[in-house]
Amino acid sequence: MKWLLPTAIILIIVGLIGLFAVNYFSFMPSQPGHIREPFRGPGTRFPSGGFKSNGEQIFFTGTSSRDTITATGGPIWFQMHGGGCANCHGPDGRGGTVIMMGRFTAPNITYRTLIKEGFNNNLIKRAITRGQDEKGGTLNQNMPRWHMSDQDLNDVIDYLKTLEP
Repeated sequence: MKWLLPTAIILIIVGLIGLFAVNYFSFMPSQPGHIREPFRGPGTRFPSGGFKSNGEQIFFTGTSSRDTITATGGPIWFQMHGGGCANCHGPDGRGGTVIMMGRFTAPNITYRTLIKEGFNNNLIKRAITRGQDEKGGTLNQNMPRWHMSDQDLNDVIDYLKTLEP
C-alpha cells in the first residue's frame, strides 16, 4: 500500500504535463510559407506541396502562403493535429461521416451546394470565422472558428467554387 500514494501522484503529474502539452501545441498558429502535411482520417494522407492556389493550400492544410491562420474550437484531435477543411469535409468538399475520437457528420461545402442552401459569400465567410449558419444559428461545435485575412477567405471561397457538388 505504500506504493499507492506515490503512484497516484506520479500519474497526476504526468496527466498535468500532458494537458499542458496539448493546450500548448493546439494553439500554435500556422506561419506563412510553412505547410502542415494534410490528412483525412487515420492513415489516409494526401501528397504535400504542389498546391495550385493559396485557397487549395488552406483547404487541405489550414495554412496560407501569405498570412498566419489560427483556429479555435473544433474537436480535440483537430486542435492537436491541425489541418484544413479537407480533414472533415473531404478532399472533394462533399462531407460525410467523420470518425476520430468521436463521430459527427460534416456537411457538403461545395460552393454550388452552399448557394442552394441560402449562403452567399459573406455568409460563407461568417460560417468559417464565426461558426454561424445561413440564418445566424450556431454550427456544430466540431466546426473550428478560423481566424484569417479577408484575402485568405476569398481564396478559400474561390477554391470552393472549383469543387463539384
